[in-house]
This record gives sequence, structure tokens and C-alpha cells, in this order.
Amino acid sequence: MKKVLITGANGFIGSSLVKKFIANGIEVVAVDVDFRTTNLRPSSQLTIIESSVDASLSHLLPPGVYDACYHFAWRGINGKEKENPMIQLDNIQMAMACADICRQLNISKMLCAGTVAENVVYSLPHLDSVNGGMMYGTAKHACHLMLETYCKHIGVSCVWMQFSNIYGIGNRTGNLVSYTLENILKGKDATFGPAQQPYDFIYIDDLIEAAYRLGVSGNAMQDMYFIGSGSPRFLHEYLNHIGQLVGSPELIKIGFRDYDGIRYDFSMFDTTSLHRDIGDYVSTPFDDGIRKTIDWIKRTDGQ
Repeated sequence: MKKVLITGANGFIGSSLVKKFIANGIEVVAVDVDFRTTNLRPSSQLTIIESSVDASLSHLLPPGVYDACYHFAWRGINGKEKENPMIQLDNIQMAMACADICRQLNISKMLCAGTVAENVVYSLPHLDSVNGGMMYGTAKHACHLMLETYCKHIGVSCVWMQFSNIYGIGNRTGNLVSYTLENILKGKDATFGPAQQPYDFIYIDDLIEAAYRLGVSGNAMQDMYFIGSGSPRFLHEYLNHIGQLVGSPELIKIGFRDYDGIRYDFSMFDTTSLHRDIGDYVSTPFDDGIRKTIDWIKRTDGQ
């Protein structure tokens, strides 16, 4: 592999993957809507393009042969935009536009970021009401189905990467680990529902290693892979352990929020096929990853 295209390249996951490819001597064309603030260092192997992902993007890309495209661009992963259906529909349209760009440029492989939150759709028949944040997972699920259908129709090879909950250095997204650590390190309560469902967390470096291998390997034979730690536990076990590692277990408040009705099971976190096709990609035990993240938060918060 010599050259890749990465959209959403200035985000937490996208920028981490950019660095991984550059470290391995692979040229990267990085696309995002805003690079005014970035932790990507200038490199002769890096071309930055500030643009949305739409039909006009193909005209902005430098010529050459692209071996793969990673599509990470997605607006509304947290905050109020997460529950806005119009924004989430725009995200699906953006993924289709990216597939068209791959077809136009003869890019042999498209890899798209999904999420374990897609599984919320299987709980919908059992729920009378839902929180707005479920719109994000539902949109990702719809995008997965539409993108797989469209790519097979236009002849683009596509791998859907369903990410587990990600944590690690650089993550300020407010997801579960980010929210928990940032609260309890400030001496604030971190409140949760019953947290009885199975769950899984993966350290950013391990996720990037798996995504990288799926792009460069010829062994990725499936349309979809779940990328997680391979060692799921019940959520309350994870949360209580984080409190212990910080030294503030009393700030982990389980059962202080209502149960949202979302059902997960251990089969959703199965990494058997991924390990079979790309080998063992996990090198960071949960305790080590949490300690690294704690140290980073303390350094960047001036504690």
C-alpha cells in the first residue's frame, strides 16, 4: 500500500489513523471540514484538504492511485446534533457521496466507521419511548445497510468497521470513559443507570491497529467486522474498576439514572472473525489504558 484517502481526518480516530499510516511510510490525503486546530504535524507524506465530503471533493484530490479510502467523517456524535434526524440523514448522504468518489477514482477498498451503538435498533420494538441520542445509532445502522447495498450495486468493495466504545489519550468526546474519568478526576459524581448490560471498551491504539490491518491486509473477507477488546464484561464491572483505578470508587454512582431499555448481549461483542483474519491486534490491557488516559487528562488539565 502506497496511498490512502481518509475523511474525518482531523477527528480523534481519524487523526490517530493518519499518524499510523505516516509512521508506516504510507502517503495520506487527509480530508476534513476544519483543520484550523489540529494535532497533525506537517509531513511530506501528508496532504491536507479542507472540504466537506460531497461531489466536489473528487476535483480537489491530488491525482494518483489510492489504495484505500477510510470514511470517518460524521457530524453529530454528541450533544444536541446527535439527536437531530436531518443532520444524521446528511451523514448517510455523505457516506454515499464517498462511495461515489471511490468509484470515480477506482479506489479498490472503502472502509467505513460504524459503532456498537447500531445495536440499539434491536431494542426499538420493546420500547414505548426513547431518548434522542438513539438517533445516532439508528442512523449508523441505516447507513451500514444503505452503504453496503450501494457499494455492491456500483462495484466498490466496502468493509464496515463496527467500533466498540473507544477510550484513550486524545479522547474528549464525552463518551463513557471520557465522561467518567473527567468527572471523577474533578471530584464530581459520574452517574449511570443500572449498568447491568454486557459492554466492551477498546484502547485507541488497538482500534487503530485493527483498522490499519483491515486496510492493508488482503485477508479481510467479510463485509462487516466488530472491533473491540475481545474481553467484554458487564458495564458495572468496568465502571467500578475505573473508580478504583482513579482512587475514587465512591464517585461512581450506578443506578442513579433510569434504565433506558437498551438491551445488549455478549454476542454483539464477538471478535472471533476479526482475530482470524488480521491476527491479535490488542496489546493494551484495560488497566494500562485507563492509567495512560488518567495521566494524559491530568497533564492536559494542569493537575
